[in-house]
Amino acid sequence: MSEQPQKNEFEKLNEEKPMSLFSEFCLFIKENKAYWMIPILLTLALVGLLATLSTTGAAPFIYTLF
Repeated sequence: MSEQPQKNEFEKLNEEKPMSLFSEFCLFIKENKAYWMIPILLTLALVGLLATLSTTGAAPFIYTLF
């Protein structure tokens, strides 16, 4: 009988499926109770969306909102 060596913690973690960036960031916010970051990220996402849409054909419709 050959004995299989026990896997250490690093080998077990290596076999797990890697997390996506979004799920890893959500886990970071949850574990560190950094809920204050959520409004900042939503605001940055909204500004990025507006910047992206301003370079498309939707620009005249967005400018009328302001």
